[in-house]
Amino acid sequence: MNQVLNTEHTRTISDTGKSLVYFSSVPYHSYAQRPHFMATAFANAGYSAVLWIDPYPTRLPRLSDLKRLRKAKSVVAHSDDRIELHRPTALPVEPLPLGSLLNHMLCWRSVRQRLREFTAGGHCVIGIGRPSALALWALKNLPHERSFADVLDNFPAFYRGVSRLSMKRRLNDVCRFVTDVFCSSSQLALDIQAVRRDAITVLNGYPTDHLPQASIMTTRKYIGYLGTIGEWFDWPLVCEIARALPEIPMRLVGPEFVPRPADLPPNIEFLGERPFNEMADFVRDFAVGLIPFKCNELTDSVDPIKFYEYRSLGVPVWSTDFGEMRLRGANDGVNKIQPGQDWRALWDEARMTVVEPQDITSFKEAVSWAKRFEPVLERSRLAKPRAEKHAPQP
Repeated sequence: MNQVLNTEHTRTISDTGKSLVYFSSVPYHSYAQRPHFMATAFANAGYSAVLWIDPYPTRLPRLSDLKRLRKAKSVVAHSDDRIELHRPTALPVEPLPLGSLLNHMLCWRSVRQRLREFTAGGHCVIGIGRPSALALWALKNLPHERSFADVLDNFPAFYRGVSRLSMKRRLNDVCRFVTDVFCSSSQLALDIQAVRRDAITVLNGYPTDHLPQASIMTTRKYIGYLGTIGEWFDWPLVCEIARALPEIPMRLVGPEFVPRPADLPPNIEFLGERPFNEMADFVRDFAVGLIPFKCNELTDSVDPIKFYEYRSLGVPVWSTDFGEMRLRGANDGVNKIQPGQDWRALWDEARMTVVEPQDITSFKEAVSWAKRFEPVLERSRLAKPRAEKHAPQP
């Protein structure tokens, strides 16, 4: 193993001259997700410079990518003067034997130069949200004190063929090389511990600081879902619920990447992708928050942020039994759902739910992003022993 956490080495660095290079798993101009709050947490913690590297294609192209290119631009935008954004160009050939070499030769000269300038001097931390050849190059060639992998998903499960093999290899390489490994679910941590025994779980959270008060149940009227409608979305289950409760409007908020069923119940309405600052108002109208994910390899290691979103506003949750949700139950405000249930009884039960204000307050304090990222920031402040510093690679 290239790097092992040194629990005895506790010397920390002052707040001056600290910087973060963050290889994100999602574009900066996308729906606010864990990477956005990670970068903000470092900026709030006194890091005077944060360089966000947008992801580039790390798999071979598919026909479905053309449909995504034709979609309208996202209405979501972020603006933080403390974060510098860099979008590297790349050919979609990384999984091929000479793919990363081609990108180094043809596409990455400017980003390598910017990275060298950015990391010259001070206490630099390299964070990797998605494994890639460029991120590995940075780990091996840029001067830095700490590095971490923030493993958000089972990345290889989203790929096929040679792309899947390539991502699995890069994920293992990154986890072996960084000083710290954090995983967003318990299952991910168990999987990664086969490569890094010291990988720890840092669950997802939510920006709870400025949320409005939870609404009273009598004003709520929707069965609601916030988030992406992708291949993990259980359309048959959602349609079953809608048909069983035809007088209850079901509201779906988020981008769609799979076709809608042909015979949609009329009480399902779509609002599409909306700005993040509108999310709380939508949730306050939910009598029930849905998390209808299929139980498969894609969802086996997922900790859905929408759980925290719903519960921070006192909304009861109906969820399938997947990922981190397997560990949650009635005490967490969660009802497990599956086809064939008595939906009328579940709906009546949800309408009678009362959540005490102090319970909501305690939950919000525990799951705030600032609280969640405390272990990441604490480890990133440590000074790396001289023997661990990496020499540049040719």
